[in-house]
Amino acid sequence: MSQTNYASVNLVLLTEKELADGLGLDDARAVHLLATVGLKVGATFHIGIKNARRGIATITATHPKLTFTVTFEDGVQKRIPLTVIVGLPRPQTAKKVLHDLASVGVDKIIFFDTEKGDAGYATSSLWKDAEWGEHVTKGAEQACSALIPEVVRYDSLEGALTHIKANGWRIALDPYEASQALGGAAPTATYAVLAIGPERGWSAAERTLLLKNNFVLCHLGDRILRVESAALAGSMIMLSQLKAWEKHRPLAP
Repeated sequence: MSQTNYASVNLVLLTEKELADGLGLDDARAVHLLATVGLKVGATFHIGIKNARRGIATITATHPKLTFTVTFEDGVQKRIPLTVIVGLPRPQTAKKVLHDLASVGVDKIIFFDTEKGDAGYATSSLWKDAEWGEHVTKGAEQACSALIPEVVRYDSLEGALTHIKANGWRIALDPYEASQALGGAAPTATYAVLAIGPERGWSAAERTLLLKNNFVLCHLGDRILRVESAALAGSMIMLSQLKAWEKHRPLAP
């Protein structure tokens, strides 16, 4: 992470090795904590071990490395019961989707190459060089969470549908063919799957495939939203309908 521009976050994710060894002073996280935030020996900050527990770190040294002790929470946050399937958008949009859905805490984000999409999107360094991992990490850190969504890519919608749970409440957003608003749809299961079409909309074959796989077509009103807006708004509505929200549980020293 030493080459990454490290924006202000609410939690710093570490590996078990980094927890034991500390962070080099050229690491972007150390630079942020020491130079930007101005923390000194004895100061505390939130940390998390990826897909494990969160804790309060207390700085024990700032040279030659940033080292700390940690008091961990007793348990791990619960995962949110939602998978989001997204038609592969342009890289800048995909970055927003990755960050925002990781902040929301969705369980899985599945991207697929679409019939109407631009084939060049899949060759971006975001996917070829696994840059996508940086954006889900930052999204989780912004949300003060240690839970990282599973992120996968398929070359078709058919492939993406093999990666979802057999039983679940399945919704596909479609402003053109939907007959009901998502806000009025009733959950049919405790786990949900939300499908978001590509920037140019679903193809006829993709729409048929969704209906064949028990997706209900819904809309978000009389406007065409950007992919990232539809993904975030749709996720929030479905989670509200599922009553999946938990009360904020702040970390305490």
